Amino acid sequence: MKRLGSVLVLMAVVSLTSCGRTPPVGAVGITRIAPADRESMPVISGPLLEGGTGSIADGAGRVVVLNNWASWCEPCREEIPLLVDAYAAADPDDVLFLGLNVSDESAAASEFVDVTGMPYASIVDSGGAMLATIPGVPAKALPSTVIIDREGRIAARIIGPVRGGEVTEITAEVARES
Repeated sequence: MKRLGSVLVLMAVVSLTSCGRTPPVGAVGITRIAPADRESMPVISGPLLEGGTGSIADGAGRVVVLNNWASWCEPCREEIPLLVDAYAAADPDDVLFLGLNVSDESAAASEFVDVTGMPYASIVDSGGAMLATIPGVPAKALPSTVIIDREGRIAARIIGPVRGGEVTEITAEVARES
């Protein structure tokens, strides 16, 4: 019985970490960054899952929401309805949503988009190299979301799945800063 209890505790800990990986201590959750302390976002651009090319630079002058995901990541799948709601609430002239599909096979990623109803484009980062360049985001943090201000600086990071209306709330706050 004691062994079963230990196994259940271990299973609970693993299920609370993103995609079964243990994130660095203190890394999970929302980090909001004051304008004076913001770092520039590195270049994130490349082929889109849907065809063509895309970049966070496509959102120049707008707030950009970059959601990092993979089809095999269950917390990624669970957060998509909240991101779809945030996308629907946002003014496309003011906010650009982009996905960053990490370490995925094309067919699996396309099926994920179809099944979840993800309405925004996703840049393909098959080796995870672009995700690894984002300041303050662990190299394999899935899911994770970065909100970028109009000047191309990181205004907020969400490590782990988004909750409730936090993306809409943070995006609106950053948009009001102009």
